[in-house]
Order: sequence, then structure tokens, then C-alpha cells
Amino acid sequence: SHSPALNRGVDHRGTKNATQKVTRHVRPGAERAFLLRYIRINLPRTTRVLLAAVVAGIGAAAVAVATGAHAPFPAAGPVLWVLACAAAAFAVVALLTRLRVWGVGAVLAAVTVLVYLAGVVGDAPFVWNGGTIAQAATWNLLLFLPLAYLALYWALRYGMIVASPDDQNFTD
Repeated sequence: SHSPALNRGVDHRGTKNATQKVTRHVRPGAERAFLLRYIRINLPRTTRVLLAAVVAGIGAAAVAVATGAHAPFPAAGPVLWVLACAAAAFAVVALLTRLRVWGVGAVLAAVTVLVYLAGVVGDAPFVWNGGTIAQAATWNLLLFLPLAYLALYWALRYGMIVASPDDQNFTD
């Protein structure tokens, strides 16, 4: 046989969709699983670095806003510094250990969205609010980066992507 899977003794030819994991998601009466279940990206180390980089970007944006001249809401400085330190700690742990810390990153992303909303209700550094274009762009990163992380986290939990030390266990 020319199949590495068959050479290992793994034979999924009898399953409905010729894959083991996707067939769990075939609904009764349906022939195929939902389309997104078939998208599998097996780059665990790249995904790990990407998730850590997004959270590090959140921390960098928080530092930039905290050191800026335009405070988004009262007591924003300490909140942004705590967020930046937590993001830095997350990035270090995610890159240097084999721990699965992705849920902690989702909490950091959710807190960042809440900080952004507090700034919108307060005095966020938008251009029409007295901020420069650079301040406004950095402030908006505090919304877009956590949303990107939450989308990646959803894809990770859904099974579309995988982060090291896990693997998709592709056999072919």
C-alpha cells in the first residue's frame, strides 16, 4: 500500500466521510458535517506564536495608550498597565512553556474589550475627541486585536486550527 495511514494500520475507509474526527459531527439524517468542520489547519507551533503575538500586541497597545497624553477614562492608567503586564506574562508563558493557556488569553481579550467600551463611554482618544490619528489608531487596536484573538480562540475550540503542544494527528 502507498498510504502511510494504512501502513500504520489506521484504516478509515469504512467511515462515512473517510475521516475519523469529522464523522462525529454528522447530524442524524445528514450525509456530511457542517462545511467549517472540514477546514483543518495543522500548524501548531505557528498558531501558538500567532496567539501569543496577538496578546503581546494587546499589551503593547495598552502601554501606548497608558503612556499617551489622552486618558480614555478615569483611572485608566493603572488598568491599562495591569492589562499590559498580564499580556506580557501571557506571552512569555505561552511561548516558553507547553501549557495550554488559551482560555486565559480569551479572558484577557474579553477584559480588553470591556476596557475599550469603558473608554468609549468615557473620553476615548478619537480624532473628534481631541486625540491624534496615531492615538486613535492605537486605541482601536484595543478592540481589533482582542476580537482577532477571540476569533482564533473560537477556531481553536472548534477544531479548525491547533496550537502546540496539541496536534491534529493527520495520518496522510
